[in-house]
Amino acid sequence: MRTTLFALAALAMMSAPLFADTASPEPSTVTYKVAQTVTLTGIPEGAHDVKLWVAIPGDAPFQEVLDIAASVPGTWSIVTEPDRGNRFLYAEVSAPTAPTLTARVDVTVRRHSVSNAIDAAKVGPITDTMRTLFADEVRADAPHMQVTPEITAMATKACGAETNPALEAKALLQLVAGTTVHYSRDPSKSKYSAGDAEVCLAHGGGTCTDIHSLFIALARARGIPARLQMGYRLREANEGKAADPGYRCWAEYFLPGYGWVPTDLVEAEDPKGLGPDRWFTGLTARRLWLNQGREFNLPHHEANGHPVNTMIIGYAEIDGVEARVLPQGDKPSQLSRTVFYSEVKAPAPAAVALN
Repeated sequence: MRTTLFALAALAMMSAPLFADTASPEPSTVTYKVAQTVTLTGIPEGAHDVKLWVAIPGDAPFQEVLDIAASVPGTWSIVTEPDRGNRFLYAEVSAPTAPTLTARVDVTVRRHSVSNAIDAAKVGPITDTMRTLFADEVRADAPHMQVTPEITAMATKACGAETNPALEAKALLQLVAGTTVHYSRDPSKSKYSAGDAEVCLAHGGGTCTDIHSLFIALARARGIPARLQMGYRLREANEGKAADPGYRCWAEYFLPGYGWVPTDLVEAEDPKGLGPDRWFTGLTARRLWLNQGREFNLPHHEANGHPVNTMIIGYAEIDGVEARVLPQGDKPSQLSRTVFYSEVKAPAPAAVALN
């Protein structure tokens, strides 16, 4: 059934139009004040040392941090992950006296929407030099995003003999958006996952990280650099109240002549949304970026000696033991996040007195 579904989607996309030049109905630039609170629970009595790394907003394409402040117990600093330059708030508390630890970061951030009208005729080939420069973004053996024989076969079937990276990317975007379902639209799909391309294939969807991991693996199978971005949405319904924003990842793929192009495939598959063309090549301003990539080598990280797969909310160690980032059986995650945000409105123009 899965092979048939993908085959039908591949046939349908052959006659699909190129990337449409659609304008976002939202403002192109929005400024937000955001209070982000991360809480670590389940610290046992008698614990000696707690380490907490928190994913925080930073400067990135289409995002500028205008102001930032923090309220954190213990000793804390901003640390930089060496591989990609992601910044995290790092706190260390000795002999904690409470079963919870809370870190709050307040930021004022300016966000820009992005919408690319891709002209395939202006997209050049992806050269060996580019693949060398973006070695991590074309890596075929990345955990959870492996380019397996099945992934390669799917990408080949979807793209056929096409060699233009823009048209290949469009085919793969349509393939994933047309054949996967996010758990918010189908509760039978997994809500808790490390974010895995094979899991997405096996279940026909899952979390946003499952879905984007599948696209990234398919793109890499065609030699197109692709990578993961992590953050959360600033939904209008949540403005002015403390709420759990969940998380939202998205992907970026590289097109010569256009650079890194963002895409949110969960938004693209939403039948009540803005439509796939808007999300295949851009994002609205209603989100916050936190970090890029996967497999983080966090400064001061010790537990198990392995990289941290994703930094959705953060990561913690209690006496050298990794805290639960995702639920495990009937045990909930030990990390949670709430966000209170407001949109900063531009001042009204001054009234002009008429004589």
